[in-house]
Amino acid sequence: MIDSKEEAFIINGEKIFIYGGELHYFRVPKKEWEDRIKKIKEAGCNLISTYIPWMWHEVKEGNIDLIGESTPERDLVYFLKKVEEQGMYCLVRPGPYVMSEIKNHGIPYWINEKYPEVIAKNQNGEMHTTGVVSYLHPTFLEKVENWYKAICKVIAPMQITNGKNVIMFQLDNEVGMLQWVTNQADYNEDTLKKFVCYIKSKYTLNELNILLQTNLKRYDDVIKLIKEPKENLGIKLQNEFMLFMRIYYKKYIETLKAMALKYGIKIPFAINVHGFDSNDYAKRGGRYPIGLSQLYEAAQIDEIITAGDYYIGNIVFENYHDIVLANAFTKAIQNEKQPLFSAEFQGGFQYDIPRLQPTTFDLTTRLCIANGMNSLNYYMFAGGENYEDIGLLGKRHDWQAPISSDGSLKKHYYIIQYLGNVIKAIEKELLESKKDIVTYIGFYADYYMTEYSNKYTQKMNDILKIFRESFLYDGIAKGLTLNNITYEGYDVKRDKKINVNKIKSLWMFSSHWMDEDIQEKLIEYVKDGGQLILYPSVPTMNMKGEMCTKLIEALNIEVVESFLDKYVILEDIDSVVADYVEIYKGNNIKSFAYLQDDNQKVCAFEKNIGKGKIIVLGIGFKLEHYFKNEIILKLAEKIGNYPVTKRNDYIDVSFRSIPGKNTKFMFIQNYDEYKKTMVFDYFGEILFDGYEITINPRSGLLLPINYKINENIELIYSTCELVLNDKNKIEVFCKQNIEIMKFSKKVQVETQNIAYELINENEKYKLILKNCLHKNIKITF
Repeated sequence: MIDSKEEAFIINGEKIFIYGGELHYFRVPKKEWEDRIKKIKEAGCNLISTYIPWMWHEVKEGNIDLIGESTPERDLVYFLKKVEEQGMYCLVRPGPYVMSEIKNHGIPYWINEKYPEVIAKNQNGEMHTTGVVSYLHPTFLEKVENWYKAICKVIAPMQITNGKNVIMFQLDNEVGMLQWVTNQADYNEDTLKKFVCYIKSKYTLNELNILLQTNLKRYDDVIKLIKEPKENLGIKLQNEFMLFMRIYYKKYIETLKAMALKYGIKIPFAINVHGFDSNDYAKRGGRYPIGLSQLYEAAQIDEIITAGDYYIGNIVFENYHDIVLANAFTKAIQNEKQPLFSAEFQGGFQYDIPRLQPTTFDLTTRLCIANGMNSLNYYMFAGGENYEDIGLLGKRHDWQAPISSDGSLKKHYYIIQYLGNVIKAIEKELLESKKDIVTYIGFYADYYMTEYSNKYTQKMNDILKIFRESFLYDGIAKGLTLNNITYEGYDVKRDKKINVNKIKSLWMFSSHWMDEDIQEKLIEYVKDGGQLILYPSVPTMNMKGEMCTKLIEALNIEVVESFLDKYVILEDIDSVVADYVEIYKGNNIKSFAYLQDDNQKVCAFEKNIGKGKIIVLGIGFKLEHYFKNEIILKLAEKIGNYPVTKRNDYIDVSFRSIPGKNTKFMFIQNYDEYKKTMVFDYFGEILFDGYEITINPRSGLLLPINYKINENIELIYSTCELVLNDKNKIEVFCKQNIEIMKFSKKVQVETQNIAYELINENEKYKLILKNCLHKNIKITF
C-alpha cells in the first residue's frame, strides 16, 4: 500500500524517500532493459519512472500493442516485470500527452487526421499552431478512454495494492503548457460552449451585463466578445476566461482520474507542472509559477500529488534562489500531506547546450532536499534512440543522461550514486524532519495568470511580468535567500483567514492589482497580530481592472504618484537605485525611506494596525549590488526575521529539524568556484565547538547534529557526511583533510592507516580524523 502523510510517501507502512530515475523502454533495445534498470538501482535509486506513449503503442486506431507483437520495444508488460524483478518501485506516465520530445507530443497522428474537430483553435477559428487538442472534447475523451482501458489492463495487476511495484500513476503531462508558450488559448467550439456554461453558473445575465457594461440579450454573446475583445472589457473577460481555464484543466484531470479508477487503478495520481525555461548556461525559473497558476484548481483535487519539472541548467549563485522559490510556491498549493516532489528533476538536458557540469547535479539535489523535498525523479537517467521516426529532435535522445545511450556511465552518475548513499544513511530521520522556517512569502496565483494576452491585456501582463521577475525573483526573494532567512510559500487564496499563529510574518509581493478578498484578508491578518511587508505597490484595482482600494482605506493613506528609475534613501542607506517608486501621504505613519532629491516624498513606512504591523515598501529594486543585502536585513529585523546563520561570503545554509527533538540536519552549499572556510552558528549559537569548516568550490555538505545512531549512542555532531549506517557501524566520507566528530560514547576507528585522536571531554568523545581527505572512514561502537 502507498499513501502520503506528514510530507512523505508511506509504502507498506514505512516512510520512504523516493529517489528515482526516468527510463524510456521505448528508446532502449529490449535486450538492454535489464542492464539499464540494474544500473539505475546501483546508483542508489529505488524507483523507475517511464512515459508510456500512446502514439507508440496505438499507431493505427484500434490496434494497441502492449506486448511487443509489432516490435520488441513495445513490450510494456515485460518491462514492468523486469522493473519488479529488481525490487524497484515504478511511476507510470501514460498520458494521453507525454511531450518527451516525441512527435505530436505523444498523441497518435490518427487523432488529428481522423478527428480534426477535437483540435484547439485560435481566435480566428484556425487550427492551433501546435495541434493541441481541446482536452474535454467528447470525441477526444472517447478515444482516451479506449487507451486508458487498454493501458490500465496492463498496469492494474502490477500495482502495489496487488503486491507488485507500480506505486503512482501520472495523469497527462504539463497540462496547459502548449497553449501558454504559444500565447494561444483554446477557442474550439466545444471549449467556448463550456465557457458559456461557466459564465451562466457564476452570473445572472443582469450581473454579467453590469460587470461587462454591456447589454447582452443572451449568454452565448460572450463568445464573440472573447474572440473579438473590446477595450472596455478586454481585461474583465480575459480574467474570467483564464479563471475558467483553471476549472477546465481541473475537470480534465478529474475526468482522467475517473477513467483510471473505472479500470482498476487504486494508487495515487500525480500531475506534472511545467515552467523552467531558456537554453542558457544557467536557466531561470521566473515563469514556473505560470504553470502552478494554470493547474491551481487541479492541485486541489482530493488525493492528487502535485509534482514539478525542475530544469535549472547549471546552478550558480545568480539563479539558485529560483529553485528555492519554486519549492516554496509548489508547496504552497499542493496537498499538505504530500511530500515536495519533482517528477522531472534535472538529470540532463535534451540538447548538449548548455553543457551541464557534474557539480550542478550535486548542488541542485542538495538544495532541494534542504528545502524539504522528500521525493525526486531524475529525468532522464538513461539515454536512448527514437525508433520508427517518433523523435521530435531526430534519431538521438542521449539527453546528457547519467547513463549514455550506449550504456556507459557519465561523471554525474557517480555523484547521484554518492548522494543516494547519503540519503539512505539518514533516511528515516531525514523524513521525520521539517525545514526550519523563519518567515513566509505570499503566493498569489492570479499574479501569474498571464499565459494569454490580447492587445488590451498586454500592458497589464507586461507590468506583472516585470514586477514579479525584477522585484520578487531578483529582488526581495533573492535577498532573503542570499541572507539565509529561510522561508516557505503561503497561498493567500487558500484559507478564508490567515492563521497568525502559524504565519507570524509574511512578505507579500503586490502590484497595482489585487482582488478585494485578498486585500481584506491581508488587513485582517495585520489586525490579528501579523507582521506584514507589502511591496512594491499598494494595489488600487482588482484583477479585472476595476477600482479596489481596501488596503489604501485601511492604511488611511494616499498614493500620490509613482516614478521609474529613481535614487532613494532608506534609513541610513543612500543612493539606492530603484526601478520603481511609489510616493505616499498619510496619518500616523512612521516613514523610513524617501526620494534622494526630495525628502518630503515618502516611499516606505511602518504602521501599526490592531495587534500587528504593516511595512509598506513602495520601492521596486533588483539585488544587483551587494550593499542592498543590508536593506533586506534591515527590513527583516523590523518584523523579527533573522538569518538561520550569519552571512559569511555567501554560503547557503539551511536546517531541517525533527519536531520535538533536538536532532537537526544542516545543509551547506557553496555555489562559487573557490573554497570558503568559516565558523557556523544556528541563530547565534556556535556549532561544532567553534571548529572552522571548509566548503570546497561548488560543493555541499549534509551534516547531522544530535543524531541518534541507535539506542546507546548519539552522534552529537560531525563535519563529514554519513554514507552508511547499520546501527552498529557507520561510515563517513571526508571532504577535508581534518574532520571532527563528537559522540556520546567511546568509539573505535576501524579503517587502517588513518591518523586520529579520541579525546574524552566530560564523558563526550571527540574524534579528530587527520590526513583523511577523500577517504571513507569506518567507525564502530
